Amino acid sequence: MTPAFQILANGADVTGSFRDRLIELEIVDEDGDKADRVRIVVDDRFDLVAAPEKDTIIQVWLGYVETGLSLMGQYAVDGGAGEGPVRRLTIRATAADMKGGIRAPRTRAWQDKTLADIARTIAGETGLRAVVSRALADIRWPYLAQTAESNLHFLRRIAASLDATAKPAGGTLLVARRGDDITAAGDPMPNGVIDLFGLVSWSWDEDGREKVGRVEAEWSDVDAAQRRIVTVGSEEPTTRLRHVYGTQQEAQRAAEAEYRRRARGQTTLSAELSRFAPDLIAGARMTLQGVSTKCDGQWDVTRVTHTLSVGLRTAVEAKRGGM
Repeated sequence: MTPAFQILANGADVTGSFRDRLIELEIVDEDGDKADRVRIVVDDRFDLVAAPEKDTIIQVWLGYVETGLSLMGQYAVDGGAGEGPVRRLTIRATAADMKGGIRAPRTRAWQDKTLADIARTIAGETGLRAVVSRALADIRWPYLAQTAESNLHFLRRIAASLDATAKPAGGTLLVARRGDDITAAGDPMPNGVIDLFGLVSWSWDEDGREKVGRVEAEWSDVDAAQRRIVTVGSEEPTTRLRHVYGTQQEAQRAAEAEYRRRARGQTTLSAELSRFAPDLIAGARMTLQGVSTKCDGQWDVTRVTHTLSVGLRTAVEAKRGGM
């Protein structure tokens, strides 16, 4: 099949300007707190390619002439770079939703709010739509302080206490744990199945470090004027969280989140697919089937990289608990 692409800059189709000059186009979809990004490298012979201005909004589609293109995202230009004597121009851009007011510091108090309440308020202030996984939406805090802290940092901080992340992407503000069952658009998260014939190469690596046996968290019992401990897990070794929490419920949630973090991601996978896979999404799950008894099964996708150069291909990185 014939690889194809389309690029819009501030709504204008500029694909023709790149068509016979494109050297490489790379899109990286990251799980968690890292911003999605695009890198475009073009042949700048005769110094004729104009570098786009900072914060120009570009939209990128990738796919094949025979089967159509998929919208890969909307990005804001960060800057460019050039090299020679063989002239090349590199354009770098970051997911447009990571720009603007969501990074501006604010000070306020949140009283008796659920995670869904907080996410909806912050998303609304930034022109985004909040999408919170069902497992997290109704978790409530009696009081939270946001002091000279950006909306994004604040939301990520409280999400981290639940072993979750907050990420603006595609016009939404997604709050979910890795492997949760929704996309940024609020749709069911795909779980792609990849077999041996779907891979060009793969490698896995198991981290042999000792796993956590249990996690302890302290909380302050004001009525009894005592510090108490909640415990998650029942084996050794023991990890004690440094922070002292205000309620038993907060301590319990923090201990559970830390236990999940330590139990996950003991084995990593890197693989190059034999096809372009726009349906693979960082933060979703995928299943290897018939590849090897040592790495078959479910994986949590942490990064997806789509590259258009001499061909169009997809690479993926993933994690799961120890084998």
